[in-house]
Amino acid sequence: MEIKGDKRGLRVLAHGFARESDLVEDLQVTLRSRVEFLGSATLLVEVDGLPLTATLFQQISDIFGQFPTLILRGIQSPDPHNGLLTLEQTRSHMLSTPMVVRHTVRSGQQITHQGDLIIVGDVNPGATLAAAGDIFVFGWLRGTVYAGQPDDRHHNIYAIRFQPSQIKIGDVLALGDGNGQQPEYAHVDKDLIVVELWTDVHLPDAVATDARYRRPDLLGHFANSSH
Repeated sequence: MEIKGDKRGLRVLAHGFARESDLVEDLQVTLRSRVEFLGSATLLVEVDGLPLTATLFQQISDIFGQFPTLILRGIQSPDPHNGLLTLEQTRSHMLSTPMVVRHTVRSGQQITHQGDLIIVGDVNPGATLAAAGDIFVFGWLRGTVYAGQPDDRHHNIYAIRFQPSQIKIGDVLALGDGNGQQPEYAHVDKDLIVVELWTDVHLPDAVATDARYRRPDLLGHFANSSH
């Protein structure tokens, strides 16, 4: 597998694979070996020899989710009859049901998900979250957080204690100031990440339907807890 650049930008040439699993495995190895060299880069994956299916797109997107600095622009086939799948055209296939993590995310841990990501616990410094959808942290947020990946600016990052070291929404990046002492959320406004008070603190449906989180005092506990 090769990575080449031309007037169209950077392309990953995924040619000559007979099975989707082999392509995905080789893509992961290739990106891992080149991620430091590429830095923050946008890549188009060109697949030759396999049909462009929603399953393949999901697997390729999952691989890119492991490398938050790399943005997947789309997946293309050199066969004109096979067409081009863009992120917008396949958004409904990419976004999966929310993932709920009910423990502290510790330094060095990385959690990625192709949908909304909900952490019921703290995110420690040195931890990384990356999601295609929104991110909710019902606790301290002090790690690195990427929402709306790879390129959707319409998602938000919510936290009870908002102190991330770095955040990224879509392709917009910002550094945290470590001063958040109350519920806040981040969103993109005019190419900038803006942090505002989170005044309507609520549990997403994926958590609220769990009997462990139905106590009427739970939201007050999240909003008022401190370490």
